[in-house]
Amino acid sequence: MTASQNKNYTPSYTVFAADLGYYENNARRYKEGAILIKNGDLSTCTPSFHLLSTIAFELFAKTLLGYKVCQKNKMETNITEDAIKDEISKEMRRYMHHLGRLYKELPDMLDFMGVEDVSEVKNGFVWDYRFKLKSCGKEIILKDVEAIRYGSFAKNSNVMTWCVDDDEIIGLLNKAEEYVAKQKKEVRVELLQDL
Repeated sequence: MTASQNKNYTPSYTVFAADLGYYENNARRYKEGAILIKNGDLSTCTPSFHLLSTIAFELFAKTLLGYKVCQKNKMETNITEDAIKDEISKEMRRYMHHLGRLYKELPDMLDFMGVEDVSEVKNGFVWDYRFKLKSCGKEIILKDVEAIRYGSFAKNSNVMTWCVDDDEIIGLLNKAEEYVAKQKKEVRVELLQDL
């Protein structure tokens, strides 16, 4: 649906409801897929769980970037949906798949998740992100998307997968999803309040 089809909604709200709604739904589906793999017959250490988890973490965070763009443009009636989507895409591309930089831009989300800090580790053996938990100081390891896909042939080689913390990864995924859902409700109210 475009704004011209429904004059009651701003382009910003339409992008929020339709395009970002679909994007956030994909994040949830990746999370659900990761959990299905972990709880199913492949419950041993598998790169599939880590790939889907990393993608879900990325999409949940990038959904919030999209919300910010919609909020910024909420009163704009002369802007097109395509222009808003282009602005969101540009903002998302700034971070590529770099979870460290992306999550550092979202300190409220990290706080909600109980994460103190996010760091990146790249060396001859691993390429991952470490989410340091506030409660105990433990670092939960999330693989870089390229590293988990290409292993030794990644731009920064990755030759091992750490599966000891998979349950904590699931806990963090649930918190990320919960935070995005909370933000979605708040942003929806904000975008609709002046219509």
